[in-house]
Amino acid sequence: MIDSMMNSLLVDYASAVPGSLIFAVILAIVAFIVIITFTVYYLYKIISSQRGRHYTGSESMSNAIGVASNKISKNGSGFITIDGVSWEVVNTGEEDIEKFDRVVVTGRSGLKLMVKKINK
Repeated sequence: MIDSMMNSLLVDYASAVPGSLIFAVILAIVAFIVIITFTVYYLYKIISSQRGRHYTGSESMSNAIGVASNKISKNGSGFITIDGVSWEVVNTGEEDIEKFDRVVVTGRSGLKLMVKKINK
């Protein structure tokens, strides 16, 4: 009687192993697909972010928009703020720039930027 009981336990356990094995394989495949999907997505994002040309230095300042920090007369110098950074500028436009007027950078001479007023 004990032998038959042991055999029934072994048979039940042995028949359960293939189902567990199939479940484990399916789970591993799903995890592999998820990992590959995220890896491909982030690699695509990294590569696409590097494709555009990035300018630094004086090239990045051309056509930048800033706000005048003080009144700047025609051909006079003053200060503007671009992205929170203060710059010394020369007004090359045809009209005076008032405080808080928006200006566009047209060029650079040494460490000074050339700007003109943006007409509304």
